[in-house]
Amino acid sequence: MDTVNSPGCTCGGEGWPSADAREQAMLMLSAAAFVIAGGRAVLIKGPRWFAVWMAGLLAWATVPKYFICTRCENYGKSCDFFYGGRYAALLFKKQDRPFNASGYIAEGASLSLFQFMPLVAARRDRLALAAYLLSAAVFQALLVRFCCIDCVRYSTDAWKEAYCPTWKMVERLGLAEPVSPSA
Repeated sequence: MDTVNSPGCTCGGEGWPSADAREQAMLMLSAAAFVIAGGRAVLIKGPRWFAVWMAGLLAWATVPKYFICTRCENYGKSCDFFYGGRYAALLFKKQDRPFNASGYIAEGASLSLFQFMPLVAARRDRLALAAYLLSAAVFQALLVRFCCIDCVRYSTDAWKEAYCPTWKMVERLGLAEPVSPSA
């Protein structure tokens, strides 16, 4: 895997692997399936609920990027999270303010809306529920595999370890541990 010391790396600090285009394509396809399955499940309840769900999805795609991505060491870079550092740089200026819980509150609120509404909406439609749960499991597994493990290994942002629940899960499951600066 390329690192920033290798030709072609466009991501992260020293030793951080570059985002792999094939992995990002798989992640984006799984995200599309997840969103389509969720949208279909919410449409069971009707267009009014779909608008609320869409608002949650759009909120997730913007607000947490300001509170989290603009404070990340990969701001402006093609990071493993959907090339999110570059995406955030298109929307917002780099923030030098310290990270605080606002980012995870914004992320949690918007995620709750767009990830849990399909569960409630599809509870009586087993096919819609199964499709949504399967797409959610695949998406989350790929997200952890392609994004979170590298973040735990290579991030130098102390706030990620302190606040991110996925960081703690990855460490506790033994999937990754931070690489020491001297390594």
